[in-house]
Amino acid sequence: MRILVDCWKRSRANLARTMLTLRFVAVAVPIAAWAQPPASAPSGATPYQIEAADVGTGLAVLVSGPGFTVLYDGGSNDDLSTGAGNRLVAFLRASHPGLHRIDHVILSHPHQDHVQLLADVIDQYEVGDVWDSGRLNPICGYRAFLSAIAQHPAIIYHDAIGDGGIHTAKFAAQTCNGKSLPAQTITLRRGAKVGTAVVSLGANAAMTFLHEDPQPYTDVNRNSLVTRIDLGSRRLLLMGDAGGGNRADPQSKPKTDSVEGQLLACCLAEIHADVMIVGHHGSETSSRLDFINAVGAHDFVVSVGPKAYSGTVLPDAVVIQELQNRGRLWRTDLHDAACGRAQKVGRDADGQPGGCDNVRITIDQNGVISAGYEGLVD
Repeated sequence: MRILVDCWKRSRANLARTMLTLRFVAVAVPIAAWAQPPASAPSGATPYQIEAADVGTGLAVLVSGPGFTVLYDGGSNDDLSTGAGNRLVAFLRASHPGLHRIDHVILSHPHQDHVQLLADVIDQYEVGDVWDSGRLNPICGYRAFLSAIAQHPAIIYHDAIGDGGIHTAKFAAQTCNGKSLPAQTITLRRGAKVGTAVVSLGANAAMTFLHEDPQPYTDVNRNSLVTRIDLGSRRLLLMGDAGGGNRADPQSKPKTDSVEGQLLACCLAEIHADVMIVGHHGSETSSRLDFINAVGAHDFVVSVGPKAYSGTVLPDAVVIQELQNRGRLWRTDLHDAACGRAQKVGRDADGQPGGCDNVRITIDQNGVISAGYEGLVD
């Protein structure tokens, strides 16, 4: 994986209440100048965009190019609002008001901070294909996600369990968003198995699933769909919450049965990339030095917020330092304290973090990578 070079600079300017401003390295560009997407994908002078939406404590990444859009994850541990209050839907509408189709939705694994916001995305947008490990986690967000897919039969659902046939998921009676739901079995028609082939996106772009595993591990993070997206001459690696073992110093070797250990053993050439969406929100469970050195990226995105994971607020400082030693670091938690009160992408003054530090990376026709933030607060 090759990654963006350079140190980033960040300027601060006032945001008018009716305008979202993109700070792109040292340049301020009104949203109207860049967010003019056609039916299926944002357009502009640069052919490819990677946007990490600031969803608070969670992950959501939109990848787009001429004629295609891919959404990787969409969850939050902070803002669980649904419908019009969905923070991810608000981001998509604010940053790409003309977007009405998302060609591919990928759920790395069914944890709340990765799935919670996706059901509304499926309801609000035309979706082509959905890619899922198939690992059942009987939480409300995953139930809503599968239910939304079932209600849109034109969607082609893929899992890592089988090729064709039927996917079934059984949920016990539970209360979700204050509503009592009965026991339910959700049935989905299944397309090609995840990982069987490279998926063409068009315009010299393609995606490859490097790790897929539907087994019922105690740690659902091990089910993460690790995905590489090739964008012209550049590569993006999306890790989900794939890790290298239990919490340990990054200098520790990844466990051989961990996702990082497996990828190092099988796929050294395949994991090399330019931009990396860092695994497990910058936790010491991921990003072992052997792995990030093999990836070779120079631009790293850490999507994280203020909620603790098993008592630890991420990212871990030692992981951040190692990433900074290797290139540019972009993170979505820079203004979490102020973001709950300030104007941002999403609902204003809702008391929730998220929406103030959305990361945008572009790759131009010559493979030059640029990056910056959108939606900064004063």
